[in-house]
Amino acid sequence: MASETKNKKWLGYTLYVVLVTVVLLYFLFPAQAVEDFLDNGISRINPEFVFEAEKIGPWIPAGLQITAGKIYLGNPSGAAVFKTDSLYIRPHILKLFKGAYSFDLDVEAYKGDINGTLHFTGEEKNIASEIAFRDFVLAEYDFLTEKFKHRLIGRLSGEIVYSNESVGTAGGSGKADLRLSDGQLQFQAPVFNISSLDLQSIKLEAELSRREITIIKAQLEGPEVNGSMTGSIQLQKDIGLSQLNLKGTLEPQAEFYKNHPEIRELLKAMKTRVKRGEYFFTVTGTLGDPKFKLL
Repeated sequence: MASETKNKKWLGYTLYVVLVTVVLLYFLFPAQAVEDFLDNGISRINPEFVFEAEKIGPWIPAGLQITAGKIYLGNPSGAAVFKTDSLYIRPHILKLFKGAYSFDLDVEAYKGDINGTLHFTGEEKNIASEIAFRDFVLAEYDFLTEKFKHRLIGRLSGEIVYSNESVGTAGGSGKADLRLSDGQLQFQAPVFNISSLDLQSIKLEAELSRREITIIKAQLEGPEVNGSMTGSIQLQKDIGLSQLNLKGTLEPQAEFYKNHPEIRELLKAMKTRVKRGEYFFTVTGTLGDPKFKLL
């Protein structure tokens, strides 16, 4: 009986210590220090990045919860490069004891979800990551609207793998598999009297190496136009100045000519190259000011 009473006493004491620890952790959590640490870590990926958060706190049993996190490119007064409604970071505890830093990510952003893993390896804390995201609403992505001439909306899903042999330099490699559904391209000014183009789906495969994105394959399917594209994008510090070197084909469908009957005669008058109903094009210029040309 005495032993049972003693065990209950120790159980109550243990629960009390755990409760006090949790309360102190929430009230005394060094949020500003953690934000500075995250800001420094993100700056190692790109010195131009600035990190801010509305709230940072512990996440029981082990991890961080970040509310309204934002990453800016240089000036925090502009649109955020990326922002989250909520972000949960869970460290791999056993790997921490071995000097390796690995974290699981669970993010809600742009009305979609992100899940992935982030690894820091070596003395230079090189970065490797695998990220999967689902149903990003592009209409919510203000950075895209601010930086680019035309507006692309729809739901974006995909997987991205990235690694950086030397953090903070131009060295970096990765690949992406992206899918856009229920999309629409809205032109800043009408092109051939067309103000927007419905994009039923776009599937894109791309690779990154030394600040150059290579479009391996991009396939467009829509009620009005099908198409394909390959090429490269040479990235610059100002993303809007990144150089485009793209080429591809467009295949207008019957619905397109039905909705825009004047286009068929216009294309004939322009003497553009056509093969089996496909028109050939190039896109040059920059991301902020692309130059489209039918061949």
